[in-house]
Amino acid sequence: MLNLIYYDLKATIKRLWGYIVLICIFAFFVRFLWSDAFMAAFGNSDFYIGSIIKFAAAGFLGALGFLTAIVAIVRQAQWFDENILSPQGQFTNMLPVSSFEIVLSKIIVSLFWSIIIVLMAIGVVSVVMVQTEIFETLVRAITDVSINNNIHISMPRLIISVGFYIATAITVIVTLCFLSQMIGQMSNSFRNCIILISFVVIFALSILFQYMAAKVMGIALPAGADPNQLIAFAISSTAKYTLINIFTVLVYWLVTSYILKNHLNLL
Repeated sequence: MLNLIYYDLKATIKRLWGYIVLICIFAFFVRFLWSDAFMAAFGNSDFYIGSIIKFAAAGFLGALGFLTAIVAIVRQAQWFDENILSPQGQFTNMLPVSSFEIVLSKIIVSLFWSIIIVLMAIGVVSVVMVQTEIFETLVRAITDVSINNNIHISMPRLIISVGFYIATAITVIVTLCFLSQMIGQMSNSFRNCIILISFVVIFALSILFQYMAAKVMGIALPAGADPNQLIAFAISSTAKYTLINIFTVLVYWLVTSYILKNHLNLL
């Protein structure tokens, strides 16, 4: 099992490390654009030009980060297809491990990359926003919520809980890609079309399931909620939504492994 994880991790690192390095370098460049040293280059008459540049750079950084997350999902789906569903899959499926372990290895690696993406996002935000007025305003708002609602909000704990929720949500999407690919490979024709249709249908069903599960678990946004109540609601519901994501990944894993074991079609 550990050898599978190592092999999958090694293969995906080759495909993704460049994007991570690129966005980290650009984050420091954006930080420079947000510094007083950069803004000092503009006089009072053209101060707005510097503001336009720094906000445009921050927007581009956000878009680049989102694109990196999409690329990470696509690259992992490509590796899944190459390693299991292509002719190479004949070798992979001859290994002395079960189909459940083969798929689980890729899900674990997917969770690893999801956590890396979240850590990258936290690092980028820290580089760009820390010690800025916007960051101080955000921290002040969270502190006010803590005081107004008589609850203790630990920033590290809040960041970890929200970050892990996002990581599990990304893992759900990647695992859904695996499942859709397994469904598509059962057909000898129109595979890509079937993969797309199955992805959309299962995604819609999973959204419905998550909605129903949220109702059962008592996750309901209070009517007419103010900003304080919204933040308090987000904090209280994060752990429950994380559990829902983990359960969804578990279901996708079992179904994908079952299809791999009983209905593999490499034609």
